[in-house]
Amino acid sequence: MSGLVPPRGGSISLDEPVGRYPTLFTNPGTPSHPKPRKGDVRTVRLRLLPSGAQERKLRKLADATAKLWNELNYVRLVQFRASGKVNFKDTEHEFYYRFNSVLGVNAGQVINLNNWAWDSFFKLFRLYRQGKLPKFMGKPSPPGFWKDRLLGRRLLRILVRNDRYYLEPINGGEGYLVLKDWGLRIKYAGRIKWSGKQGTLVIKFEDGRWFAYVPITVGAKPAKSNPKGYVKGIYEKIQIEEPKGSNKAFIDIGLNNLFAVVFNHSDTAILIKGSTIKAEYYYWKREIGTYQSVRDWLRNHGFEAWRRYHAYWLHAKYKQHERLRHYYRTAIRFLAKTLHGMGVDEVFIGYPYMLSQNNSNEYNTNVWWFNKVIRWLGEVLQEYGIRLNVVNEYGTSKQCSICNINHENGRIKRGLYVCELTGIKINADLNAARNIAKRVGYEAPIPKKILSYIVTTNGVKPLTPKEGVTTKTPTVKTPPKKGEEGVIYCLMVNQ
Repeated sequence: MSGLVPPRGGSISLDEPVGRYPTLFTNPGTPSHPKPRKGDVRTVRLRLLPSGAQERKLRKLADATAKLWNELNYVRLVQFRASGKVNFKDTEHEFYYRFNSVLGVNAGQVINLNNWAWDSFFKLFRLYRQGKLPKFMGKPSPPGFWKDRLLGRRLLRILVRNDRYYLEPINGGEGYLVLKDWGLRIKYAGRIKWSGKQGTLVIKFEDGRWFAYVPITVGAKPAKSNPKGYVKGIYEKIQIEEPKGSNKAFIDIGLNNLFAVVFNHSDTAILIKGSTIKAEYYYWKREIGTYQSVRDWLRNHGFEAWRRYHAYWLHAKYKQHERLRHYYRTAIRFLAKTLHGMGVDEVFIGYPYMLSQNNSNEYNTNVWWFNKVIRWLGEVLQEYGIRLNVVNEYGTSKQCSICNINHENGRIKRGLYVCELTGIKINADLNAARNIAKRVGYEAPIPKKILSYIVTTNGVKPLTPKEGVTTKTPTVKTPPKKGEEGVIYCLMVNQ
């Protein structure tokens, strides 16, 4: 983040509790210089399509990678429990040369990742013993193992150093991934959007399929020693479009209304519903619970069929996460494109300050990914040259945006806010969005036209009927019963 930015015409309250986010912060926005920065990293996910022999080779390499992680992690865990310390240097040397014959120099990437995990643990553990961690954070745990606890199998993943692989694109949607150390040339499917310097490749086996995650520093050139370490995509810089105007948008995020948006230049408002996200979550939650209960019953009674239901359980958990991710990213892309078309160059979005820590429940912990939504929105808005500012939204839902008074009974229904002083009715989430605008020194008109949308699997669809289209249920003529067709025909002929 670029730092703390006080609201326009105001200052940051010193009485505010300390948390992860201050009153208002901004994303880096549009780069004013051509050089890529640290934040200009995007990860591309590619579907790998290995042959039978390549599949067996990948499994062998992934198993060796997980074995290296688990054995190294176990030795360090024993050292920590015995003395409270870890001998990084000796364990690095020992395990690197033990697995170097199979993984090559890529064994060092696994060891470096484990070093980072243990270093993070020690920092957190030190803060915990000093009493400096927040109350909602418990005692930190050492790094875990890459294995399925029930099956006892290792999780299949491979780490490849950035100069030990390269991509050979064929067209916009397919190509080949070349792994130098193992002589593999694996076909992939997927669009590469960004061009830039490649980072450490991660290959994962997920839900019966292989995926390659390629981090790209957009616009950066590769080192002279590794000229092939450059991924060629569609765009060489993150900003693709220029803003069409200088208007401001103010967003309140939620779950029933995923985005409630008002503007400083128009009395039009946007509501993007999130009901389909909840429906998808609870459908897969029921599936997960069913498979889990059957699996546990079979396992407790000695039936080997529990392994099959464990596979169903893993598939359901994976599908739930992927479906929710698809819904959220679809809504974010639609909103960014809409705001760009309306001439917006700056967005202010409310962050639910300390919500999951102070008032956590299933909605704001499992279903509503508000932290990811804000981060993803900032990344997509950056493509359109739109600046994102995150505002502490505490109190914006209770305050009346019409008379600026907190009405205890103002929110009479889930989606309706009534000003007790003037009697004016307004959507409760749009009321919060208008308060966000006031918090940063802007004034948003009372919405007179609300454009409603809903997120679906095939994109975001409008709920607001078009002009001249009725919302009533059409009447359908009942077809004639069997045997009546001839009677109707005779009557028509006689006429």
